[in-house]
Amino acid sequence: MRNDGILLLHGFAGNIEEIKPLLDYLTQRGYLVECPLLQGHGHTKKELSETTCEDWIASAERAYLALSEKCSRVFVIGFSMGGLLAVNLWNYGYSGLVTVNMPVYYWNLKIILFNLITDFKQYGKKYLTASTDKSISSMVEFLKLLIKTKPMLGNITCKTMVVQALDDDTVHYKSADYILKRVCADKSVFRAPHGGHMIFQSGSGYEVCRRIANFIEA
Repeated sequence: MRNDGILLLHGFAGNIEEIKPLLDYLTQRGYLVECPLLQGHGHTKKELSETTCEDWIASAERAYLALSEKCSRVFVIGFSMGGLLAVNLWNYGYSGLVTVNMPVYYWNLKIILFNLITDFKQYGKKYLTASTDKSISSMVEFLKLLIKTKPMLGNITCKTMVVQALDDDTVHYKSADYILKRVCADKSVFRAPHGGHMIFQSGSGYEVCRRIANFIEA
């Protein structure tokens, strides 16, 4: 049995590509990494609308159980909504938790307005797509997951790292403070000045990967 395994979870309406830089970084360091495509994700808006937040949790749970059979310790890393899913696995007693731009408070209107003023063509298209590429039913399921998960933060007792980009337009940076206040564990935070929501695709991506690996290895 290997010593350390890592469960890596992508975000809402996303796919593995959004976290692939971290997947590659950890794999190159010799970790066994499970990175499942959540049920209903990665294909069409209709397929996503036909799933529930319980289906997404079940996808994460299956991957966790498969990994735990191969490794004596498991760390769980959740990007965006993946952080909420990671928290829902608290009862399995994993060895460490990392949340990256995990939503508690979403949409930073000040940053959105700044982005639109700076480059309306680019960001206007981005925000229009974000508002139309998900069904109402999927958004309701996301909100159900958020409401369900927030009280669970108090159950987290393993060492925890919170990563939050301060210029994230999708998740307000206050979310990190909420998580840190409620987790009952040895905890640390990295507030990246830049990187936006898709932080692993940004110039801050490598530094975030490096800090996460250091956290796991500490």
